[in-house]
Amino acid sequence: MTSFSLAWYAIAGAEKGVDVGLPVLATVLLAVIGPTAGRWYADVTSGVTPKQFIRGEWFVGVALLTGVVWVVLYWAIVQEAGASILWPTVIAFAFGFVVRMAALYRSWEEPLAKEPAGVYKHDDGRPLLGRKIARRSKRELRDLGLTVESDAGQAPTAAPQTTKG
Repeated sequence: MTSFSLAWYAIAGAEKGVDVGLPVLATVLLAVIGPTAGRWYADVTSGVTPKQFIRGEWFVGVALLTGVVWVVLYWAIVQEAGASILWPTVIAFAFGFVVRMAALYRSWEEPLAKEPAGVYKHDDGRPLLGRKIARRSKRELRDLGLTVESDAGQAPTAAPQTTKG
């Protein structure tokens, strides 16, 4: 549902920017601010980390791309060809929705600055699925509860006996 509403609100923001006569940059900025601000409020009031701050969500990037696609298509289809606003809306929505779903399904992560050697990146609490666990260390897999530690090679220990005295 978040992927659906993200693309839809980005288009609504871009459309409002065009309606009031904003420049292209301001229109695209409005396409980003609308869905991201709304999601931030929803996440903060729910007590969860906003999606904008979770690596691998591609939340702001998809809003930006959807807004740019809608503005370009609006200019090309509606302004130049005189066609209906329906086509830029449908195409931009499909583009934004598909990119967001692909980013989530394929586990795309936003690039980060290179960390110094020896720095341990802490768990963000989200479940790791598929390719996300492919290159994890034994320590990380143990922390996630994905390894089985066997006690087969150890001798059983007897309970300590107490004496009454």
